[in-house]
Amino acid sequence: MSVQAFLFQNLTGVVIAMMLSACANQATQDPLAASETKTVLAQAATDLSFKEFYAFPIGSRGLEPTQKLLSLNNKRIHITGFMVKEEEPIAGLFLLTSLPVSLAEKEDGPADDLPATTLFVHMPARDASSINPYRSGLWDLTGTLQIGNQQESDGRVSYTRLLLD
Repeated sequence: MSVQAFLFQNLTGVVIAMMLSACANQATQDPLAASETKTVLAQAATDLSFKEFYAFPIGSRGLEPTQKLLSLNNKRIHITGFMVKEEEPIAGLFLLTSLPVSLAEKEDGPADDLPATTLFVHMPARDASSINPYRSGLWDLTGTLQIGNQQESDGRVSYTRLLLD
């Protein structure tokens, strides 16, 4: 092993240890430490907002994905949004939007009011058979973004999906 490789490995370990130590010290002193630690973990992901999904104004060809959205395909992202309240939630899947939405599948059927920027969130494999209970308020999520038409287990066709870590 070269001297440069040896120094790089040891310095990398020291930097990581210092970051973890700083987070641990902050956790005992700062009531907001949980959110700051979450922010440190999400730093490895690129922030994406719902307004960055499609180009505006909408052109004659309809919705067109932004270059940022396309560049993040199969990459880790961090996004904040609201869980859609569904009458009939599907195991391993829930919907995330930029504003609170409630769906009445029994009455409205496929005529729902989902925004075009709806993100289909897939639970990790260990939770794929469980239904995620509805929780109001903002959700802060990190995972791998997938783009492209895909039929979901609920019968809808998604264009944007988030595979949770």
